[in-house]
Amino acid sequence: MKENKKYYHAAMYIRLSKEDGDKIESDSVSNQRDLIRAFIEQQEDIILCSERIDDGYSGVNFNRPAFLAMMEEIREKKVNCVIVKDLSRLGRNFIETGKYIENIFPFMGVRFISINDNLDSLQPRTSNSNLVVPVKNLMNDAYCRDISIKIRSQFEIKRKKGEYLGAFTAYGYLRDPQRKNKLIVDEIVAPVIQDIFRKKLEGMSADSIAKYLNEINVPSPAEHKRYLGLKFKTSFQMNATAKWTAAAVLRILKNPLYIGTLIQGKYTTPNYKVKKRICVPESKWICIENNHEAIIDKVIFDNVQELLKIHTRTAPKKEMIYPLSGLVICGDCRSHMIRKNNSTKDNPYYYYVCPKHKNGKGCTNHNIRDIELEKAVFIVLKKHIESILDIEEILCNIDRCSYTSYQLQKNNQKLQEKKKEYERYQKNKAQVYEDFKSGLLNQEEYEIYGKKYSEKAKEVKKTIQRIEEEINSFIIGETEGQKWISYFKQYKTIDTLTRKMVVQLIKQVIVYEKKRIHIDFKFQFEYESVLELVKSIEKIAISSKKEVM
Repeated sequence: MKENKKYYHAAMYIRLSKEDGDKIESDSVSNQRDLIRAFIEQQEDIILCSERIDDGYSGVNFNRPAFLAMMEEIREKKVNCVIVKDLSRLGRNFIETGKYIENIFPFMGVRFISINDNLDSLQPRTSNSNLVVPVKNLMNDAYCRDISIKIRSQFEIKRKKGEYLGAFTAYGYLRDPQRKNKLIVDEIVAPVIQDIFRKKLEGMSADSIAKYLNEINVPSPAEHKRYLGLKFKTSFQMNATAKWTAAAVLRILKNPLYIGTLIQGKYTTPNYKVKKRICVPESKWICIENNHEAIIDKVIFDNVQELLKIHTRTAPKKEMIYPLSGLVICGDCRSHMIRKNNSTKDNPYYYYVCPKHKNGKGCTNHNIRDIELEKAVFIVLKKHIESILDIEEILCNIDRCSYTSYQLQKNNQKLQEKKKEYERYQKNKAQVYEDFKSGLLNQEEYEIYGKKYSEKAKEVKKTIQRIEEEINSFIIGETEGQKWISYFKQYKTIDTLTRKMVVQLIKQVIVYEKKRIHIDFKFQFEYESVLELVKSIEKIAISSKKEVM
């Protein structure tokens, strides 16, 4: 062996990515390693100095940890030869891959070898190789583009089927062991989520809830993921042990996942080469309702969302928000009235006043003491609850089933009408086809009429499905029209006004001049509908008795 023979210190570079559509068997890390080692053993002038592996990294960009480490070795003169199985292992980006092969590696004095492509930069380039290398890089780029389109399309289909595609499940849910893209309730922390919503309804702020959870040593979402053995990392964590924060509590309170609604597709990337995430318009989000088991009742969730929209804060040195905070409205200008303090040491005095009048922006001078308003609201609310309980008792006495039967009868009638309408559109579609075949309609007319009847039939079919779902709900007793009474019944023995009670049962309290107030109750439409039904049934009962007599 000659003394002046040059030896190349080589880095073996291996890459594998399912995202690029790599074949697991032929492109596996072990297969690439064995092929490169076998090649080096046959070369007298190459010494293997480094082995760099990017497992699970796409070839579209070159921001890969092992590749960057290899480039650092090249800059430090530890490596002057790079060996890959084929060009696609180096990269699948036509422009960037060509830049490394044609410019960067030659400039840095690096010998580049692609075994399966029979490419060695040390060997003289022929006109054939000058053509083949760019074409292969272009093919690798196009292949990656096609795979990206297929993956995006497959993800879209899965999202529309209600399959969860996130890397980690949200706090409160786990992956179903039988179906990994379906969510099941995490029974360990579901009570914590319910407690968070309950505390918010009771008047606690997000910060107070976070402090409460930390005080009773409830593990934060990040700590719970680690407890489950998940390799979860976040840039928000400042301490060794992640604590509850107001932001974490708010994320839970705002997440519709807890009522069984799965929303996906909020973010995307411009294309397969640019990985920067961009926001997708809300109209294009994929939202699947009743996709999985809910942890929070929808009415409770909606009440919390309304609370979050209201600008309220806890008073100094207080843990809870006042019962009527954010719900008192000026009867003249419809502004939110504010609670003011005009107390002395011996005489506490708090009152609600219109902010526009106080700031000299118009409106009339009317205010009301907080204790007077809370007392009036409590009395009216208690009477309203008693009225609802009386209605429920009347319904039971008349025969509760008559209400359900009445609703079922109405829905069945609607269902039959819609089914006849659907059949009519189907017959029209068939007639249009017959007219086209017989020459009465040309191609353009056939397509116009066919599309028209198809769209109408589709709309009617959706209506039929909705009515059938409503009928099933009535049969199993799960309609909102039948559930709303229970929200009032839970407060039938009230003796004081609480924040939770107010936000669950009252929309707003309107204050007019001379301390006149009006209360907008929730479920008012349902209340009036049932009241009307009771009156109708009572009239029928009275008429029936008269006929018998």
